[in-house]
Amino acid sequence: MRIEETIAELERVAAREVGRGSEALAEHAAGGLLAAARSLAAGTPDAAVFTGFFIPGAEPPAAETDGPLGAVQIAAALRQLGGRCRLVTDEPCAPVVEAAVAAAAPGLPVDVAPLRGYDEWVAALLPDYGRLTHLIACERVGPGMDGRPRNMRGDDIGAHTAPLDRLYTSGSAYRIGIGDGGNELGMGRLPADLIGRVVASGERIRCVVGADALLVGGTSNWAAAALVGALSLLRPEVPELRTLLEPAWSYDLLTAIVRAGAVDGVRRRPTLSVDGLDWPAYAEPLTLIAELVRAGR
Repeated sequence: MRIEETIAELERVAAREVGRGSEALAEHAAGGLLAAARSLAAGTPDAAVFTGFFIPGAEPPAAETDGPLGAVQIAAALRQLGGRCRLVTDEPCAPVVEAAVAAAAPGLPVDVAPLRGYDEWVAALLPDYGRLTHLIACERVGPGMDGRPRNMRGDDIGAHTAPLDRLYTSGSAYRIGIGDGGNELGMGRLPADLIGRVVASGERIRCVVGADALLVGGTSNWAAAALVGALSLLRPEVPELRTLLEPAWSYDLLTAIVRAGAVDGVRRRPTLSVDGLDWPAYAEPLTLIAELVRAGR
């Protein structure tokens, strides 16, 4: 199997259906994984990864387990490629994102957006972000048609969400979006009516912000793992990338962020699960991704 074919299979595995229309959305984003991986592997990336999806109705309210894990996985991979990377989140999600960094990528910078004083904060960062090569969003909610960020239930969560889309769309960097439900940054690349037809409350929640390459997963973490897998195939001289693909790596990081308060976005409580999937079911695509990469070398 050629590398391009293996990467296409990684894309299909990552989009495994979990009941929210990911496979249908992924059909319209086919090729995004290869495009994103080629862009990152072609040089020495200097990137920012946006993540953190706050669940205000959780007990207790916190960032969800989908997103920070995949974001740190990508950031760690880019550092292993010799690039530079920073994470971007907002105050409500910062405890979980910072715990993920401490557990798996110590020393990785984290830019934390305030909910108040955001305009001044973003203005100070724009010059630095204008020099970045890549802006990557991993399970980061974005604005809908009415300009408001909404969760999968259609609730407006703007009171708990900094408008990071304004930073994500700045400059001329190559933008990669990773999502699973239609309301994340990057999903604006899909046809305007598709999310409304495929996803519950889709017309109300769909994000209008697009990307140069879109990756759709059954969970966003799976799509992030597929991206790291594709990078490993394109850059075989960096064997350390394969370590990031081992399910044990993800299990340890998931454990760390749940201890820090992360919640399952579907169950809305701190459990060792992602989007309602207990570890055995969640780990199946991760195992397949690792196996495909090993076989594709």
